[in-house]
Amino acid sequence: MKSSIIIPTAGRPIAIKGAIQSLLANNLDKYDVEIIVVDNNISEELSANLFAFCDSLSGKVNYVREKSIGLSAARHRGAAEAKGEILTFIDDDVEVSMTWLPSIQKAFSNPNVVLVGGPSIPKFTSSIPAWFWDYVIPTQYGGWMCGWLSLIDIGNDVSDYNPNLIWGLNFSIRKSIMYKVGGFHTDSVPIEYQRWQGDGESGLTKKVKDAGYKAEYRQDALLFHLCGSDRLNSEYFIKRAYFQGVSDSYSQIRAGRLPSLQKSYEKALIYDRIRKTAGGIYRRLQGRCSVWSLEGVAEKKLTNKAYMDGWLYHQREVASDPELLKWVNLKNYINTDIRDLK
Repeated sequence: MKSSIIIPTAGRPIAIKGAIQSLLANNLDKYDVEIIVVDNNISEELSANLFAFCDSLSGKVNYVREKSIGLSAARHRGAAEAKGEILTFIDDDVEVSMTWLPSIQKAFSNPNVVLVGGPSIPKFTSSIPAWFWDYVIPTQYGGWMCGWLSLIDIGNDVSDYNPNLIWGLNFSIRKSIMYKVGGFHTDSVPIEYQRWQGDGESGLTKKVKDAGYKAEYRQDALLFHLCGSDRLNSEYFIKRAYFQGVSDSYSQIRAGRLPSLQKSYEKALIYDRIRKTAGGIYRRLQGRCSVWSLEGVAEKKLTNKAYMDGWLYHQREVASDPELLKWVNLKNYINTDIRDLK
């Protein structure tokens, strides 16, 4: 059973080389597998450097340039180029373990399994703010997760797994199923295209779940996610929260809950009441809790506001533009080019 490992990349010239090298360290020659790097860089200099690096690896990596911007376009291009029956997508800032690939292949030996994920463990490369731990929560299967950084570790295999907890940095799917359900939704677009943002792999996993397909979590399908100073800061979490608000608005509209400016204003009023309540709780906590707890409360106030700002932004944009509403409700985004929308 041939597999294709697809690595979309943009703007991480050092990390992508580490991801590729971690794959090559796994002695992939004994597996029927190919590696496809999908270059989605805007910078010609970064693209030239990446091409030269891939070209130096004696045919072990297939390099593809995809100029249509956005993560979903890069993922779809990788799928189109892939010769494998199994498509394994990873991010360009991960490092895979020695058990990662064999565990994924073993899971797909069951013909009923169409989607496989595994642990993504942080590889911290900088100090960790105390409030970070307030964003780590338990999963329904045990263990823990931090969706803000796509981290998860359950601790054991799960045979009937919620597809929505399989994230794009460690995401394996049967190619036929990916096309059957309509592929990925728009994801990780530049800021000037923010209104066209979708819910990425979450939209795909929802379609897999709604179709009743079987997903598995394999503990040995483990990789490491680089978490450095570029992410472990308040600014990143606020940006991430805004992005999530936009994505959730998209998901809600696509599910049939049409936006309206009136509903957006009502939602804003509800948020304002929540914000004031949270402020009161924060003041009562002062002097009675640790600095850690106080920092967590303060940070969550900022991310809650950013989330609502993103949600309201997208609701207003869709409510005022019929063409954007059509985009949100497209059957699939395969072979679309977001650059045609501006």
